[in-house]
Formats: sequence, C-alpha cells, structure tokens
Amino acid sequence: MTDITKIFRAIIKAQQASNRDLNRSPRTPSRWSTGFLSRAKTILNDIIKLKYLLLESRTNYLSPFYLLSTTNKIMNDEQRLEFERNIEKQIIRCRDDLEQLKSSIGLICFEGQRRSHCELVYAYLERDLVQCTKIYSEQKCLRYKRETERKKIGRLDNDVYRTILNFERKNTRKLTETSTENVTTTENSPSTMVTVPTSYDHYNHNENDEEIQIPSPVPTGSELRQLQIENDQLYHDVAQRSEEIHAISTQVVEIAQLQNELFDNIFGQKDLIEQVDNAAVVTNDDLAAAIIHIRDAVRNTAQMRHWVIFFLLVMIFSLLFLDWYNMSDTSTSDSDVEDNIEEESLPISFHVNIIHGLKSVSCLTLDTNGIRMITGGHDENMKMFDFSSMDKNFQPFRTIQPCRGRLLRAIEYSPNNDMILVIPGDCQAIVVNREASGKHIIYKSVLGDMYVTDMNRTKGHKSLLNYGCWNPSLNSQEFMTCADDCTIRLWSLNKRDQQLHVIRTKGESGRDVRTTTCTYNQSLYHNENSNLITAGCDNGSILVWDRRRSFVHVTFKCSNAHLQDEAITSLKWSYDSQILASRSMDHTLKLWDIRKFNKCLSSYENIPNHFSMTNISFSPNDKFLITGVSKLNNSNDNDTNGKLIIFDRNDLSKPVNEILFNDSVIRTMWHPKLNQIFTTTNNGLIRIFYDEQRSPMAGVRLCLNRKEKKDKSANDFIANINPILTSASSSDSLNDTREIFPDKKSLEEEKKSSSFHQHIVQTLVKSNFSEKEDPRVELLKHADEAERNPKWITPAYKYTQPKPIFQQEIDEEDNDDILPLLKKQKK
Repeated sequence: MTDITKIFRAIIKAQQASNRDLNRSPRTPSRWSTGFLSRAKTILNDIIKLKYLLLESRTNYLSPFYLLSTTNKIMNDEQRLEFERNIEKQIIRCRDDLEQLKSSIGLICFEGQRRSHCELVYAYLERDLVQCTKIYSEQKCLRYKRETERKKIGRLDNDVYRTILNFERKNTRKLTETSTENVTTTENSPSTMVTVPTSYDHYNHNENDEEIQIPSPVPTGSELRQLQIENDQLYHDVAQRSEEIHAISTQVVEIAQLQNELFDNIFGQKDLIEQVDNAAVVTNDDLAAAIIHIRDAVRNTAQMRHWVIFFLLVMIFSLLFLDWYNMSDTSTSDSDVEDNIEEESLPISFHVNIIHGLKSVSCLTLDTNGIRMITGGHDENMKMFDFSSMDKNFQPFRTIQPCRGRLLRAIEYSPNNDMILVIPGDCQAIVVNREASGKHIIYKSVLGDMYVTDMNRTKGHKSLLNYGCWNPSLNSQEFMTCADDCTIRLWSLNKRDQQLHVIRTKGESGRDVRTTTCTYNQSLYHNENSNLITAGCDNGSILVWDRRRSFVHVTFKCSNAHLQDEAITSLKWSYDSQILASRSMDHTLKLWDIRKFNKCLSSYENIPNHFSMTNISFSPNDKFLITGVSKLNNSNDNDTNGKLIIFDRNDLSKPVNEILFNDSVIRTMWHPKLNQIFTTTNNGLIRIFYDEQRSPMAGVRLCLNRKEKKDKSANDFIANINPILTSASSSDSLNDTREIFPDKKSLEEEKKSSSFHQHIVQTLVKSNFSEKEDPRVELLKHADEAERNPKWITPAYKYTQPKPIFQQEIDEEDNDDILPLLKKQKK
C-alpha cells in the first residue's frame, strides 16, 4: 500500500495559497498599464522628433537668401509654407493624442499612486508639447521679421539711379562729339558702331566693367527725359508695393504673436476646466451627504410633526366652535367696538383755545419739530407762538405786519425750519428768517412787468397771489407760487433775479385758466411720484406735471374734477404718494388715485365751503383725513354750524367723527410728530385737539401746566400812574404790532422825548399789570364763584325784589314817540 499523507498535505497547501490569492484586493490588469505607457512613449517620441526637426531645419527655414545660394538646402517660400503645414499637423495630432491619453486615465484607475503617476506623465508630456509650440511660434515670428528686413534692403534707391543717369548722359555727349568727327571722314559708311564703357548694369548686376555697343543714332534728350519719367513711375510703384508688403508683414508678425498668446491661454484654460470639474465633483458629494442628513432629520421629526398638526387642528376646530357660539353677541357689538377703536385712535379727547384776534385766521403753520406755531389772518398780523417758553395764557412772543394793507393768504415753514414763506394778497412773495427780527427779509420775489402780455417773458407775477409752498425735499431752496395771472412759478433763493420755471395753466379750449392752489408731492421717500407738481384751477380742473419732462404739456389732467366755475381751494397728497385729495367751493371733498386719474376714487358732498383758504390734512399714519366746514349764515341749527369732519381715507361715504364749532372752520393741520390737530375759525380762534395717551408731551401740552409769568415791578402805584401816560409811553401793549417796513418818521418820533415827566415814566414804568394780563380773562375766572356765592348786589335785593325785572324790547315802528326818551337797543 502507498502512503498518501504527503499528497494530502500538498493539496491542503495549494488550497490555502489559492484562498490567500482570493482574499487579496483585486489588481488592475497589466494590459491597462502597458497600454497607457506604450501610448505615452509613442507621444513622447513624436514630440522629440518634432523638436529635433524644428532645431535641424532652423537655419534653412530662417535664411531668406535662397536665390543666391549655390546649394538646394535653403528653402524657398513654397517649401516654407509646406513645412509650416506639416509642423502644425504634427502639433495638432500630438495634442489630440494627449487628450485621449488624459481621458483614459479615469478608465485605468480612480485613485492612489497609479493615478497620480499617470497624471504626472501627462503633465510632463503636455509641458514638452508646449515647449515645441513655443519654439515653432518663435521661429515663425523671426522668419517674418527677416523677410521684412530683406524686402526693406531690396527697395530701389532713387538717388543712386539719378547719379547713374547723369554719368550715362556725359558718356553719350562724348560719343556724339566723336561721331560727328568720324562722319566727316567717312561719309560713305551708312552707320558706325560706338563702344561705351559702363560701370553698372541695372538688369544683370555685373561687377566688372563692360563695353556696351550703342548705335550711331544716339537717343535725344526728350527720349532720355521720357525714359527718366517712366523710371520714376516704376520707382514709385515699387515703393508703394514695398510699403504694402511691409504693412502686411508686420500684421503677420502680430498675428503670430497673438497666436502664441492664444496657445498659452488655451493651455491655461485646461487647468481651469480641471479645477471646475474637481469643484463640481466635490459639491456633488456634499449635496449627496446633505440629502442623506436631511432624510435622517425628516425621519427623526416625522412623529413630532404629526403631533403638531394634530394640535393645530384641534385648536382650529375649537376656535370655530367658539366663533359660532358667540356669533350673535359679536354681531350686535361690532359697530360699537369699531367706533370705540376709531375714537381711541383719534387725538380729540381734549382741546385748547388760543385767541389770535377778532377776524378770520386764514394761515396756520408749524415747524417740523412742533416747537413754534405761526398764524395769520385778515387782520394783516402774523403772530408767532413758542410752545417751549409760552405759559397757559398762550400769548405770542412776536407780532408783525409783513405787508401793510394786504391780507395774508398762506404762511409756511421751510423743510429745515430756518425760513418762513409768506404769501400776502399781493404780487410778491416774501421769505423771512426764523425769528422774523432784525434784517429778517431774506428774499422778495421779483415783480412782473405790467405791460408784457406774454407770461413766459415776465420775470415774476403781475397779479395777486393765491397760494405758495416750499419744496418738501430737505436742504431745498425752492418754493412755488400761483396767482391770478394763470401761471405757476418756481423760485429759488440761489437765483434771485427771476423765476426758475413758468407753468401756464390752460383749459380744454386752450385759454388760460386762473390758478387757485398748487402743491408739491409730500412723499418722504424717493419714488416715481415725488417729482409731480399739482395745480387746481377756478374751472374745477386738476392739472399734474412731471418735473422730469417739459412743462409745456400736462402729464395728468382731469378737466371735470369739480363743478365748472367752482374754484378748488386745496390739494393734498397722501404720504404714500398714491392718493390726491381735493376740496372745492362746490361743497365737495374727493379722492383721486394717480394710477386711475380720470375717475374719482371716492367723494363726499354737502359740506359747505365759503372760504378760499379751506384745506385738507392727512393723519400721520395715512389712514384718516380732516377738513373744515363753513357755517351757514341764515340758520342757527346744529347741522349748519361749522364742523371739523374726520374721514376714513379709503371710504368717504360716511364721516368717522364730527366736531361742532360755533363758527366756520377754515384751516386744519394734523401734525405728524405731535399727533395734535390744529384748526382755525373765522372769529379769530385757534383750537388745538390732543390726547393725553396718544399725543406726546410736546407742543401745546408743554404750556398747560406752566404758571402765569408776572412782572416783579407790577404794583398799585404803577397801575395808578398808567392813565397819565402819553401815547408814546404806552408803546408796549398787549397786542404789540410791528411793521416789517417802519417809516422814518415813526423812528424819529420814538427817539425824541417830549418832556421830563415822560422820560421818568418811561424809565420807571416798564410794564403794567393790566398790560400783561387781559382784564376780561381775569374777571371770567371768578364768574363761577360769584354765581355760587354772591356777596354784593344780589343779597341786597333778595327780600325787596326776589324776582328781577328786565327792560322789554321796544319796536321802532310801533313806538316812535318813546324812542327819544330811551336809548336805541343794540342788535
């Protein structure tokens, strides 16, 4: 029997070796690597052959003197072109082989040292190919440069040619002289041959002197001149051709340089493309990882999301049930809640009265901070109030007359609060400083020429002004005025000799229409509507111009905005520059949308307006607008009294609130910072509305808690001296009025002193108690107390005459005889 243990052991070892080979990482087949290296070697051989070919044929390729050479090694032009084509084909083929080699790297291996080795091989081959292309481009550029130099050298020289012609002329003269001598000796010979030595041949370029045979009839001078002219023409043609060839050669050299730069850029773009490719691969991997993380997060929060959705559904159904359960109660109280909300949002809880005078207050303005207020009216006075220093008596700190004998139409602070624009019932607008004291007149508009009919040619207005306003943009020196001369004029303090622009207002028939009001767009932000200028006319039309265009044509126009022959008293833009409100003498208030300007957005009628200064004002939050209502003269009902009406901006069908006045309301203003409403009436009263919670502690609220200021020098003795004061000593009165343009006579009279007694009174009596305080106001303070606790007159007649008997009114027609005995009753 045979022992099989050795065979069994050998089989087990072979099996273990095969298992080890299977457990090892798979290797890439050798054919990939051998194929890559073989192709790389072939590409390297091609590049080396190309490089040697360029270096060996360098001298033959660059030498331009192939016509003078005895051998055939130097190339001609055709051979050079063929050589260039072959070189370029080889470069293109090598570049294509490199691209294929690069694309095969990804198929062979994806990572590791083998991939880096293949990339390095590709980089070295690419570097060698770039060097070959540079050598070729340099040789090509050098060849074209040498070609241009050769052509420059080969150009004809006109000066050398002329010296040769002169030399030939001298030789011909000598030959003619000798020929004449020979003719006398040999008359029978038909012709003779003369030999002339020449030193230069134009066609063969012989270096040795030869003898040229010239026939006996020597060419004349005219023929030589013609030959010279032809030679000059040929020279100029050759020179022009040489210049063209030179220009072409320089262009070819530039093209070769640009081609070299193009090759460099192309090779650089390959690196950039590789970087972009690598970045794209990295971002793709990042996106895949992010998707995985998002999927995991969604899986983790799915259960929480279900619970949240369930909770929201339960809350929604509970709210719907509660709404249905309380529907009846809420339906009855909706109107009350809305009214309460609206009333709470309006600052009309309290009001303060300030007395301006006895006539209508037609002007009202406040600075942007709400510190100072200016009023003006038909009494020709402009009064200035300072809330920061005024007490509860509400007395103005300065009163002036800007234009004597003229009513005040409009007063307005500048956007920077440093100037005041005054529009009197005159042809000239006045700009004064903030204090209206000293040299207060800053600018006075130019007066137009009364004899010029063309309004565009006059330097200013020549009719009464109706309204004026500042440009609302900050640091603006521009303001606008309108007048009865059917024009709107833009003025600037930088150009004072005349207006900036003239805008003529015309109706549909093309005739001029009187302008009653004008306004800028009051937008606080720059938008497309901030350049609009709006004007209202006495025919009820509204005209809008865009400053970015010519003022000849109207941008927007609404001819039938209000009734015909009813003037528009006020135009006001909302703070968002979309809504325009208009007030007219036809007793209506209308809203217009600039995007649909031909159709009225909303309107309200039957609100009387008898004053040309009645205006409109928007609330700071742009939700409400207010306007004044005039009182009807022939009725005493509450419906015919003056009112301050507050409307919702989006709907004018019904007023939000109404505040009754005893007289007509003219000017209104809702200050944006103070949140206080200022109104003026036709009886000289200024009423200010505010709210303690919604209005800040500024404006008129600063004056309510201040005590009255009393002069320390006020006493009974001074009060008794007061009646003997003359007119000159009582210059400081309650209503102190100062003129802007005082007369010289009044100044001289003030300087003079009439007597010694008057001098003492003026020095001692500086102020009087009765001059600082109004006696009527002081008496009215004790009216309620006197009515509750009478001390003097009423107790004396308590028992004898418990019921008072008053005199009855007497008619004039029935009792004519009694009238002389009794005084006529005042009505």
